[in-house]
Amino acid sequence: TRGALMWSAFMDAFDAHLADRQWVVGDRYSFADITALVTLDFARASKLVPGERHAHVARWLEAASARPSAQA
Repeated sequence: TRGALMWSAFMDAFDAHLADRQWVVGDRYSFADITALVTLDFARASKLVPGERHAHVARWLEAASARPSAQA
């Protein structure tokens, strides 16, 4: 479907963006990371998840989800 194609393209671009960054905007956790984390959480409710080929997203998601603020 069109939505699945757009999700895949977004994940590909997001993964490439995170290839040389710890966080979405450089080396510090920021509002951009919070926004991305909320986006991925809502997407999961629609069964849209990062693919196996999105290793940088997986690394970022693990780190962002482990923060105390993400547990609230």
